Amino acid sequence: MTKHQVFGNSTRIDLDTLLDIDLETGTTSSQNTPPPVLHLTDQDGDLYIAPVASSSQNQDLAPPGDGATNDLPFLNLDPYDLDGKGNLPGGELEKGAQGGISAQVDSSNAAGEQQLGFGLEMMDYTFRTSEGTLDIMTLAEERATEIKSSFYNGQEVPVEYQSGLMHEFEGNFYDNQFRQLYIEMASEVGTTIQAETFNEHGDPVLTAFGQEQMLEIYGEAFDYGIEEFEMVFELAVEIQLNDFGQYEMTMSVLFEGEIVYLNGAERAYHFEYETPFPFYFSSLDEIEIGDLPQGFYEEIARFAAGMGDAWDAVGTISDHLEAVLLQLQEDGHYQPWEDAGQGLENPFDFNLPNIDPFA
Repeated sequence: MTKHQVFGNSTRIDLDTLLDIDLETGTTSSQNTPPPVLHLTDQDGDLYIAPVASSSQNQDLAPPGDGATNDLPFLNLDPYDLDGKGNLPGGELEKGAQGGISAQVDSSNAAGEQQLGFGLEMMDYTFRTSEGTLDIMTLAEERATEIKSSFYNGQEVPVEYQSGLMHEFEGNFYDNQFRQLYIEMASEVGTTIQAETFNEHGDPVLTAFGQEQMLEIYGEAFDYGIEEFEMVFELAVEIQLNDFGQYEMTMSVLFEGEIVYLNGAERAYHFEYETPFPFYFSSLDEIEIGDLPQGFYEEIARFAAGMGDAWDAVGTISDHLEAVLLQLQEDGHYQPWEDAGQGLENPFDFNLPNIDPFA
């Protein structure tokens, strides 16, 4: 297979075009053929037209509704990124009978390796706002930073940096119509930077970069007509310096969802994509990551439409968790982490691409 090479000026990767490439001929398929459609009626008997999604098999199409969106919740829970965000719900935190908040910093130092982490846990609290009540059974956060070093010209120098952020939540949300939604959530993002070689000036050279993002949701929404639902999102980007001095980049993305309704109906959603071959770049400055394939966002919108008002409630829970974590930071529960300098500082200053599929 002929490898795709990109050189010259900064190149924005068009993954939608890549999906249309015929790997046998190297050409793109026609963009003028309209997608097949289904003519369906919603619960009110109104006619609407829905395209047949090619990314999933055995799909049931849901009428578009207020819950339809191509965004995902719980991906921005870092309170240090939320300072100044003006649309967060305001409310009061109330401690339950078994309520408590704990936070601690963990560190270790060994030959060629330093680690500094932080853990925060909140149990049995209630957050009441004008939009509803969030019962927090468990809310946990973990942060991790790590630096590995080696010797170069008789001096110990960093060769790898890792950072990670994880959140977990379990609880219930009650809206102003007294509808209950139970949810379990886990999100994680991790970054690795390696610089295991140096240029003629003795400056570090990026040899590998990787970023992974994960979100898993499970919930029960009986008051919304849903027995249970599940959702998984995974994104991975890897960049490596090859033996010819070029950077190779690969990417993979996965979205899966399942909804089981109280009437016994089930809907499954699936989109998965992996670059069929590496992209090649002569320098980091050339790498600019654009949107993910459109089918990815469309499948999220289909899942959101299938969830209906329950998806709006999931988004409201995400907003409430952002507000809670920001309040915990403002109330001083992150002080041990701040006293520790908020982790080990990234020793590298490479021009790395921004990876945000929902920017």
